[in-house]
Amino acid sequence: MTFGDDFLSLVEGSNLDHAGIIYVQQANRDIGDVVKAIDSHLEDRSEDDREIHYC
Repeated sequence: MTFGDDFLSLVEGSNLDHAGIIYVQQANRDIGDVVKAIDSHLEDRSEDDREIHYC
């Protein structure tokens, strides 16, 4: 999980291997809502998912 635009750009631009990433836009969001969104996403995500997801 990352909040960093720079990190996401690095991964997308370099085709780096990773175990899956959840990118979270935190701006103007209550931290409780962010945690709930991530938790919900992780419940639905398969263990072998190696994609970049936006939350």
